[in-house]
Amino acid sequence: MARYWSLLLPLIAAVVNAEDDVEPTVTNWPPSSWPWPNAPFVTLSAESGPISAHRSKPPVTTSFTGIPSYTYTISESVRPDSTSPASPISTANSTLPECKKIQYDFPAGSGGNTERAAAVKEAYLFAWDAYSKYANGMDDLLPLNASGTNDWYGWGVTVVDAVDTAIVMNLTDVVTQQLAFIQKIDFTTTTYGPVEIFDTSIRYLGGLLSAYDLLNSGLFPNTYDQSQVDTLLTQATSLADKIAFGFNSPSGLASSNVNFTSDTPVYGTYTVAATNQTYNSTNTASTGTFILEWFRLSDLTGNESYRELSARAESYLVNPSPAPVYPGLVGTQFDVDTGDMLTFDGGWEAGVDSFLEYTIKTYQYQETATTTQYKDFWLQAAQSTVEYIALHPYGFPGITFLSELDVNGSITWSQDDFSCFAGGNLMLGGKLLDMPELVDLGIAVTDGCHQTYNTTVTGLGPVGWSWYNASNLAYDPLRDDDTAARRFAAKYGYFIPEGDETWASRPESIESIFYAHRITGDPIWQEYAWQIFQAINETARNSIAFATVNNVNEPFGGSLGNSLDSFFFAEVMKYLYLIFAEPEVVNLDQWVFGTESHPLLVQCGIGAIDDYTGVTNRTNGYVSR
Repeated sequence: MARYWSLLLPLIAAVVNAEDDVEPTVTNWPPSSWPWPNAPFVTLSAESGPISAHRSKPPVTTSFTGIPSYTYTISESVRPDSTSPASPISTANSTLPECKKIQYDFPAGSGGNTERAAAVKEAYLFAWDAYSKYANGMDDLLPLNASGTNDWYGWGVTVVDAVDTAIVMNLTDVVTQQLAFIQKIDFTTTTYGPVEIFDTSIRYLGGLLSAYDLLNSGLFPNTYDQSQVDTLLTQATSLADKIAFGFNSPSGLASSNVNFTSDTPVYGTYTVAATNQTYNSTNTASTGTFILEWFRLSDLTGNESYRELSARAESYLVNPSPAPVYPGLVGTQFDVDTGDMLTFDGGWEAGVDSFLEYTIKTYQYQETATTTQYKDFWLQAAQSTVEYIALHPYGFPGITFLSELDVNGSITWSQDDFSCFAGGNLMLGGKLLDMPELVDLGIAVTDGCHQTYNTTVTGLGPVGWSWYNASNLAYDPLRDDDTAARRFAAKYGYFIPEGDETWASRPESIESIFYAHRITGDPIWQEYAWQIFQAINETARNSIAFATVNNVNEPFGGSLGNSLDSFFFAEVMKYLYLIFAEPEVVNLDQWVFGTESHPLLVQCGIGAIDDYTGVTNRTNGYVSR
């Protein structure tokens, strides 16, 4: 999902006429029980910097049934420097609550497609073999010149990020190779400078924990060296103990980076243009995307420090000060010294995406007093989404997009591909909370993202797009007289701003299609996924491996980019494979996916595999390779 804030579109502060901010009341969606109010009037000042919204009328009170008034509290004693090991917690079947039914009940023998699953597996092996040949042990493969690069600290991020996909695909020879490599990594040191701890956590730590859970679940073949399997948790702990120094900030919010030599946080900065005041800052998604993996690590090791550190950081985000323009839709920058929110650019886009994603997923993972508060906050964000930012482009009432907000909290009538995870996240939350209206919204959002795939020349989606509002105007006035944008939008409902034409191996639209398939059982989603897979093979595949595509609206992508990120293996390949695999493979009733598509065992009663207690030899019908 979500999430790589360095790729955010430029944030543009603008004064927007209130009349242009209003979207019409829709008639086809949402259901009549959900009134869709107009956005409140927002007074903006270019001189004063980020400000709170002033409302010309009382705040809208319409809400989902059962959403509580939200105030977050935390009582844990937090010790930023405490990472001492503890004995693992034993979890017995009788202590775990019953699992919530999330996945569609596919009739026996339905829901999978063996031939298509095999085609996706072949694509994984094609790319993996190229990595092993040209970049073995390095972080990433460069697919245009058959070489490698160490852009993620030289620990072999492709290996760690890709191992759980190989486990799910039952590529036992590949997994054997990967486990042997992982056992030898030294996560305590790097020669490549300060470590960016957000991606390090979701890619490396998430990959290690997922592989550990999958191999110990009893649901997948495990004929591997058990010492290497055990090392997965040891390595995760070693890495987390270094990342933990990033939480040693004045507020407890995680820093952007950590110096692994001095074990000190390294802060990012954010400057308010209007005042020229610079703050030590952290990105919302960066500091808010630890709770799922770190709660799991605490449960596996018995060391509560990981839970406490990540929960303390999360407490600022789910109780933001000042309040966001729309409840739950926090901005992308927080002050690490005070914990205050610095910007009002809320939504589901890069920079805030995986923070929202984890507030409901951590509740799915384990229902506690703390995670229930996360769930309540997520519901507030979902409510605001319905009321203010789930919009329809001019002339296309059947298409739903999720608008980003600018730094002042104004609607921009634009969306990035990162936010396409929201469709699946809304469907997941809707099933988890018995709210079919949210499932319907998630389907609509996923359909909107798919629209940006099946209407381009290549069949691949851009990294971002915009549309004309209810008054047929764009956020950027220059686009109002853009003939090409007008013509494209008149035909498809959106246009692609210059610079956003790239397909960068992003998984988010495929991710939501996976959730739509597994939650609704509608075979149309498998067809959508197959079309995207064919487009990837047709456009992004070269004689070496796969690459990024520079322009989705040119034949064959115009040209290719020289990168194959590890998330291509971790997310794109995994989600595509699981769409065509038998539905019991990584069942959503039993597993919760991290933002890098690393499944972790949900802490609920799932019969034979309650947290490794009473495991079976069931292997989902796989035959070892």
